[in-house]
Amino acid sequence: MSIRIIVEVSVVVWLAVCAGYDLCRREAPNWLTLPAVALALVYRLLTPEGWLPWALVVATIVLTLAGVLPGGDMKGLAAMALLDPRLYLLAWLGAGMVYVVWRIVRGERRMPGYVGFAVGAVGWWLARLTLF
Repeated sequence: MSIRIIVEVSVVVWLAVCAGYDLCRREAPNWLTLPAVALALVYRLLTPEGWLPWALVVATIVLTLAGVLPGGDMKGLAAMALLDPRLYLLAWLGAGMVYVVWRIVRGERRMPGYVGFAVGAVGWWLARLTLF
């Protein structure tokens, strides 16, 4: 099994665990999010690939400072942006899809973001296995 598959499976499992916490407690604990940010930062520093991941991190921080994103979601999104900008974008897409379903089924405006991020990550992983 290649290291790429191990990393990708680890990301999907990490997001699934974060989603479970987010569903139960409406927050992802720092002990889950901060190590992911640190590992993604090390990865990006060792494999620099342009400015896009950094721009996405800055945009995510700005959204948090503007009150659009909670801090736990910001840390997870920053980690995903540093790991792979496609993962970041698909996490947003997954969150959007889950938001619509959550709003229809539960009638609530606030939803656990990591559930949507996990949905997007599964799509990212499946696309990576088949397309890339």
